[in-house]
Amino acid sequence: KHRNHRHRRRPRAASSDRFAIAMPPKAATVRGARSRSPKGDALKNLKAFVLSSERARDRRTRFEDMMRREAPWLDFKFFAVPDESAEEVVPESEVAHCWNTKNNALYGIYQDVFDGKKLLHSKAEFEEPGVEQSFLPGERGAASAHLRLWRQAAEEEGPVMVVEDSAQPLCAQPGSSTASFEDFRARLQLGMQEAVRRSADVLYLGWSGYRDGCYRFHKGKRGQKKSAVVRKAEYVWGNGAYVIWPRGAQKLLKAAKPLNQPVDNFLAWECREERLDAWVLLAEHDTDDTWCGGIMTQVHLHDDEAARAVQAAK
Repeated sequence: KHRNHRHRRRPRAASSDRFAIAMPPKAATVRGARSRSPKGDALKNLKAFVLSSERARDRRTRFEDMMRREAPWLDFKFFAVPDESAEEVVPESEVAHCWNTKNNALYGIYQDVFDGKKLLHSKAEFEEPGVEQSFLPGERGAASAHLRLWRQAAEEEGPVMVVEDSAQPLCAQPGSSTASFEDFRARLQLGMQEAVRRSADVLYLGWSGYRDGCYRFHKGKRGQKKSAVVRKAEYVWGNGAYVIWPRGAQKLLKAAKPLNQPVDNFLAWECREERLDAWVLLAEHDTDDTWCGGIMTQVHLHDDEAARAVQAAK
């Protein structure tokens, strides 16, 4: 079956995949009443779960060494992600095998796809009625892991941070030689306080889809002053680093019957349909034409054991 790359947390070079999407040009059950920003440490009881495959030991070591050394204040533990060989044991009642491009095409830019001179799928077909796509290798396992984490988060007393083992905090202005994890902690602290004040369900720590939440269909409140720390999201991509509150996890579990899109698309669509209240956390240097931003990014590691195992199998 044919497959396509969706928008990711960071723009990537053009793929040889025939279904690659072109990146757009730059362009300018809630529980309780809303609370004021907490005066204390919003990170004090924050738990973090790091999504990681048992085979990706190099990634685990990199992440653990970095965070133990630079951010000992963050309480984190690893959370198992099924590798590609174990994906078939994921029940279809939990994670579908295919997904339709129609929803994502409202925001992603699709193109006509050819095999030589033969048109396989037109841009219009991606939009309506949509093209059925198989999940890419690794996506069903990742979706299963997020789903299991949401179940756990739904039972927690407070928010939970979800990060992938390839996550990397952004600690300073671009080009700065004085990177400090204290910058990361301070920005995360502000973001958490703003998210609590707004009774957020999800706070994206790394995202793509423009600083202003990729607003295309929803209408913002007139005269509303924009925050310099967080922005309401309509449809942004990014499941590599986010904070989720119990009420947000409960909403996602209610909708995921089954989880019928890749995780980033699924989160984005629930937000777009206003069933999930999601916000993006801004880095200080993010601007209004920022395509991807936040305080965490993904590093692409090609030398871990999982990658070596794939190469050895070829």
